[in-house]
Amino acid sequence: MVCVWLDKKWRRQWKQSWCVLALSLLAGAGSVAAAGAQESQGPQQPTPATGAADATDTAGTTGAAKPRSSVSLAPAVVMVRGKPGQSYTQILTLTNQTRQEFVFEMVAQDVVVREGRRSFVPAGDTAGSIAATAVFSQKQAAVQARQSTSVAVTFTMPPGTELRAAVALFEGVNKISTGGPVTMKASLGALFTFTVSNNFQVEGLPIEVTAQSATANLGISQVLMNKGTEPIVASGTAAVLNEKGKLLGKTLFDGKRLLPGEQSAFRAEYPGELRKGRYRVLASFQYEDKVVTNSADLVVP
Repeated sequence: MVCVWLDKKWRRQWKQSWCVLALSLLAGAGSVAAAGAQESQGPQQPTPATGAADATDTAGTTGAAKPRSSVSLAPAVVMVRGKPGQSYTQILTLTNQTRQEFVFEMVAQDVVVREGRRSFVPAGDTAGSIAATAVFSQKQAAVQARQSTSVAVTFTMPPGTELRAAVALFEGVNKISTGGPVTMKASLGALFTFTVSNNFQVEGLPIEVTAQSATANLGISQVLMNKGTEPIVASGTAAVLNEKGKLLGKTLFDGKRLLPGEQSAFRAEYPGELRKGRYRVLASFQYEDKVVTNSADLVVP
């Protein structure tokens, strides 16, 4: 998760402004096991990178990236499983591949889902705030050019809270020149998700199909809604069958993370060309140990 903003206006630009400056995220997803109060006294090392989180929070597999002019944070996503009242500590490592020094202040925010979409709320502004429990090993972090620095953060899951996510932010202090009259500040954040039960439930809305054309393949889209109380990561496959039920081909949906109450559209394109006839599209998504499947009929004139 990378955010770039203009002075104090960053809250309105959280989702869009990461494109403004050529700072990229080369971090992977990690997870930590539940730690008790005694176990949380020492920071845990992040696990090896297995995925990445972008602006839409997709969950895919990434390979090793070559160093480039960027500022990155690892891990980008930390998935925690445990019980309310337990504490969890994670080391976050900031790597500066640019030619200038960056200074960051450490801030935590809650991730709240409103009308199916995420919003970021200052610590303590929401009942059961997870961000309000954040304890950083240092309040400010400076990272020299071509160097790395690490900060440990500890969150404690408040009993009875309905929240399931928080962000540990490296909030930029020094301004960045873009070569013009405008200066900017950069911020990077690690998303923490918390799972405390097995109440996983996903509902799929009707499949939408976009007809193939001379310039585009058949488009397949389905909106999934997280109706449970816990975060999930869903990945799926779309299959195309002919009217006799024979499988003609498959295509994959990119995996995405959904917080409780959140909804998102999963989209894919069928790579083959369909002849005239009747077809059925099956979309099947897996999350945790469950599967949700929907179908739609299609006629190619």
